[in-house]
Amino acid sequence: MGEHASSKLPPINAPSLYNTVSTIGAGDPFRRLVTLQWHGELLVICGGMLSSFLIAGFWYPYWRIADMDFWIVYNGFLLNAGLPQEYSEHPGYLSIVLLAGWLKALHEIGILQVHALTALPPGALSEGFTAAWTNATKAGRVLSLIFAVGFVVTFSYLLRTLVRDWRVAAFGGFLLAFSGGMAMQMRIVRTELLAAGLFYTALLILLIAAKRGPRPWRPLLIGGASLAITLALQNKIHILFLICALPVLLLPFGPSATATPSRFWTGGRRRWAMLATVATLAGVGIYLARGILATGLAANGAIRLGLPQLALDAPAYWSIVALWLAGGMVAYAIVWRVSAPEALTSACAAVAGCVIGLLALYVRYSTNNVMILFHPLELMYLFAVGSNPELASGGQLFSAAHAGFLFNSVTGLIERMTFVLHSSPRPAIFLQWFVIVALVVAWRKNERRVVFEAGAMMLSAWAIDLIGVTRGLKQEYFLLTDPLVIIAAALLVAQVPELRRHRWAYPAGVALIAAHLVISQAEPVKHLFKSGGPEVLCSLYDNAQKVERLPACPRP
Repeated sequence: MGEHASSKLPPINAPSLYNTVSTIGAGDPFRRLVTLQWHGELLVICGGMLSSFLIAGFWYPYWRIADMDFWIVYNGFLLNAGLPQEYSEHPGYLSIVLLAGWLKALHEIGILQVHALTALPPGALSEGFTAAWTNATKAGRVLSLIFAVGFVVTFSYLLRTLVRDWRVAAFGGFLLAFSGGMAMQMRIVRTELLAAGLFYTALLILLIAAKRGPRPWRPLLIGGASLAITLALQNKIHILFLICALPVLLLPFGPSATATPSRFWTGGRRRWAMLATVATLAGVGIYLARGILATGLAANGAIRLGLPQLALDAPAYWSIVALWLAGGMVAYAIVWRVSAPEALTSACAAVAGCVIGLLALYVRYSTNNVMILFHPLELMYLFAVGSNPELASGGQLFSAAHAGFLFNSVTGLIERMTFVLHSSPRPAIFLQWFVIVALVVAWRKNERRVVFEAGAMMLSAWAIDLIGVTRGLKQEYFLLTDPLVIIAAALLVAQVPELRRHRWAYPAGVALIAAHLVISQAEPVKHLFKSGGPEVLCSLYDNAQKVERLPACPRP
């Protein structure tokens, strides 16, 4: 059945892939929904993001959204003053290092006067202090906008390559640009944006590589994706859940019917030379990263960080994760008949990408960053218990308290999916409704393969959202799963013609556009009229201990 679904698509190297004519028929509603050419659509999307950013976000006072603007800017100041990073709870490593470099670059060209803690006016000089911190925060917001635009454009191009329909890809890019999570992350300084961008770039590369079938360069793409995913985890430890979902996400994606397999991996000496080269690279990477691995997997790591000790310590659950991912690769190789040399080379490439990514921690080395990176479950458990004390009750894994908490989490997720019982600034909820209906239509039309592909995306998104409910499924977390819903919708629309020909297709598209434009902007606009002042920073003073005094706060 998978071949039947894929046979409707043109060859991957067909000229229509890069021209401006959609592969869909003349009656396609996407011709009315996506009216411009490819580059025009991307320019309009990016222009809309910029306009939204300038209307609400860029001009916020530096204290308006203190979590995490204040912490990351402060740590950027520290790095530029030659001091170690203090904040490492996410651990936010890439965001802090890149922001520090961005502030320094702006300072060197004369745009930013204060870029380091040593140049910060004393807190007693409130006007100078406020101006310096405000300008640095605005610079950080501009960097977030750059990350957001880069994420959307890269996502759109890769989605186009995956589904082979530029109109569907442009529509998907719009849905990402005006999703609830992106709407806030593009105008503040948080860690999820960069992490999600790296992960979904890697995921789409992996999906494309799977669809193209065996190629000499496929293991190299896997290595590059592994590198990007490792960097994503260094910025946001919640990416671990997406990493664990990879076997489920990738297993349904095999070579398309139009893919022309290469014979590189089935004969000749070059395949063994490639395997030896990649294995050597992985070995060298492990050797260079041995200090990071030893520090991160130390037996007393959780105790040193003051974190709770779980039944499974870090070495144990990381071993389970590694076996789970390795099992996923073996299962994929068996199901899709990947040759042994390519499978082994791919596994070595994944290891090489991971350890090379770990070496990035040496750019501004911090033991805390390493420890947090290797103890994500302990830290997330600590935060979850802070939000839901019942998690720490019951004493046993299978207890009445834990069962009740799980029930409440499931019902809470269902309520959020209805939007009526629990509204939120998340227009992707309505896209989820569409995907559910589309899955039913695709199943009835016997398009089994795309049902499994999109279904894996949706099940993974719901599972990760269920975990997010433990902390209220805050708006910051939407960006971790909304792209999965968008990819699922794009796959269904591109591969099930009945969805495009349906009489409700155009009204549904218009409704989705309107919902994303209105709902995504509600939260940014609300912050324009938010009450309160700089005194909100007083509760965060412990996170900026090297600042003499915050002007709005009493002396410590």
